[in-house]
Amino acid sequence: MALSRIRSVAAVAIAALALGVGLAACGQDDTENSAASTGDTAGFPVTIDHLYGSTTLKAKPQRVVALGGGDMEAAIALGVVPVAGADWFGNTQLRGWVKSALGDRPAPKLINAYEPKFEEIAALQPDLILYVNTVNDKKQFDTLNAIAPTIAAPAGTKNVYGVPWQDQVREIAKATGTSAAGEQVVKDTETLVTDTAKANPEFAGKVITAGVYSANSLNAWLPSDPRMRLLTSLGFTSNPQIDAMDNGDFYVKISPELTPKLNADLIFMAALDGSGKLDPALVNDKLFNALPAVKAGHIAYWGGAPVINTATPSGEFSSAMSIGGPLGIKYALPKLVPMLKDALTGKS
Repeated sequence: MALSRIRSVAAVAIAALALGVGLAACGQDDTENSAASTGDTAGFPVTIDHLYGSTTLKAKPQRVVALGGGDMEAAIALGVVPVAGADWFGNTQLRGWVKSALGDRPAPKLINAYEPKFEEIAALQPDLILYVNTVNDKKQFDTLNAIAPTIAAPAGTKNVYGVPWQDQVREIAKATGTSAAGEQVVKDTETLVTDTAKANPEFAGKVITAGVYSANSLNAWLPSDPRMRLLTSLGFTSNPQIDAMDNGDFYVKISPELTPKLNADLIFMAALDGSGKLDPALVNDKLFNALPAVKAGHIAYWGGAPVINTATPSGEFSSAMSIGGPLGIKYALPKLVPMLKDALTGKS
């Protein structure tokens, strides 16, 4: 879920700079994928303040590479199509709900987020690299910034992958000269969520635990996780016993002795396989199944790790929920709400 750690910043930066000499002849075949879009054309140069200082862009970017979780999808929501982007979960195919937002525009080239090839990124001739919602690795940032102007998470960001989608959209919008579009996207998405919360008053104040069961391990998401942010924006309250375990990541691993802390008014657990069956190990987990919420049926199961990269309805929902942002929220909400309502009434 993260870009790989860099072994040698200097070596990669030197390689990138060396590539720059001969880049005029390569990377031109995909100029139709440039990030040029309708939007604000004035306002440049512009300076973006972020976690590692500031980055100044002299002109409106035309070739954007998006590397952070949801950065590519946020840019597309703004009408800015990156020349390349990284899927948060390493999928090699563009998500269906992202394709729908693209329409007839050329799709970005997908980059491997786990083993990024910095020479490949340099060959794309980016004039802006989005490294906004990431692992917050200064060495990675420095290497990317040696290739092209790079923007990172907003100043003050503490949790990895912890940038609220609103801040992500606004920062990317400012960097791409689409601030007006950014404010409209934020307004429209927040209105959608607020209206959904108002239409479902039974969500208000209910304590929720959300997480994933994978590789025989229970993991609970912290408030900074995009899935938890969406759930709490619908009126739910995050489980304070889980919140107290905040470790600077976006989740905490739940050891057997901590399992009772998962109990809440509702549990939202990604644990289904590709056929819609519950992970057998979780079926046999006596501690988990002894939780009052589970025994009462106040639990919603959905697609876990085995399905998130599949081109199935379950995979599409799982990826939209997990990547979030304006596009993900719009796709996921109509499917999410019935799941939550059924779980609250014990019908799941």
